[in-house]
Amino acid sequence: HTRILDSDGKNRAYIISKSGLATGQTIVLKKLPNYEGQEPVDPEMLHKNGIDRDLKLYNFAKIESKKTGLSTCVAKYSIVVGKESGEDGKDEYKLLYVAEKLSSMGFHCIVRTPGGDAVATADQTGATCDTNVNVAEGVDLAAVLLTAKKTYHGDATTAGALAGAGVV
Repeated sequence: HTRILDSDGKNRAYIISKSGLATGQTIVLKKLPNYEGQEPVDPEMLHKNGIDRDLKLYNFAKIESKKTGLSTCVAKYSIVVGKESGEDGKDEYKLLYVAEKLSSMGFHCIVRTPGGDAVATADQTGATCDTNVNVAEGVDLAAVLLTAKKTYHGDATTAGALAGAGVV
């Protein structure tokens, strides 16, 4: 797991990722529920991922990534907005961002809203590991960075993306 810290070094969120050969899923967990009556995640799942099982954490967001070609990928960032109707009572998610890694020698990614408006671009050119990110005003920088990073390496951790942007 990865932790997101604030400027005082306090935990603000936990990130758990799992992936296969062509798909991946990342969940973002927070200490406060998103809606009244939201159930905390399973303590055993926390324990399996190296997080204290006594900690109460709640689903906040998820990123689902899927390779669409040899060098292309799409990742979708959704946040919890409530509870699905029905007996299961699972969290209901709303899609906020869709990131697409373009086919190229380097890393080139565009992050869009579900309506198709571009809100961020990220690229890594040349032999450096530096990533240039351009983000529109009012966009959730951490969400955009996490989502764009998941198009680059579906199985990679997200800490580097956050640290490189100065978020962590």
